[in-house]
Amino acid sequence: MEQFFESFLTYFFSHKLELFAALTGLVCIWLNTRNNHWGWFFGILSVVPYIYIFLEAGLYGDSILSGFYFVVSIWGWYHWLFGGGSKDKKTNSDDTTIKNEENTELPITHMPLKFWIISILAGVAGVFGFGAWFSTLPNASVPYFDAFTTSFSVVAQFHLAKRWVENWIFWFVIDVFCVGIYYYKGLYFTTGLYAIFLVLAVLGYFEWKKKMNK
Repeated sequence: MEQFFESFLTYFFSHKLELFAALTGLVCIWLNTRNNHWGWFFGILSVVPYIYIFLEAGLYGDSILSGFYFVVSIWGWYHWLFGGGSKDKKTNSDDTTIKNEENTELPITHMPLKFWIISILAGVAGVFGFGAWFSTLPNASVPYFDAFTTSFSVVAQFHLAKRWVENWIFWFVIDVFCVGIYYYKGLYFTTGLYAIFLVLAVLGYFEWKKKMNK
């Protein structure tokens, strides 16, 4: 037990950046399951250090993906707040009624059937494309598994930004693969994080369904 505790402390103090990225990532996903737009902010805090962490681990796809998350998180945050279209807002000024257009918050909806087909095809194409590329890079680790999580995470992130409830189905499958990959690479904080993500993906799906039905 004492040896385990010493090993944990050694890992803890040598992986503080990973711990920070994991904790902020956990807050991000928890807020996303609650349909709270501040999840995007914590997502940005999480993905920036992960760009470096995954690069050091030879997971080039995940490193590139983290950079992609950074850009999409900014767009997704704005889209959640103002992507629901516009509505008329009437205000009174000096006894005169003025009609203004106001952007509304994006609602939770189901993903259209055609996007199921597009998503699957795009994800599979990305697996083969990224996998072939990652295989040529020096020190690349599990390139095709890395490509799977990279490709389908891009797809799922787009679903999340569109506030489609089915995004959680994609994230659940992705998280299963991520748990195995990160454990294999010795990223234990991140392994634990994605194990929690598995549970949150299930909770997020039912939470969003409940909010959508309301």
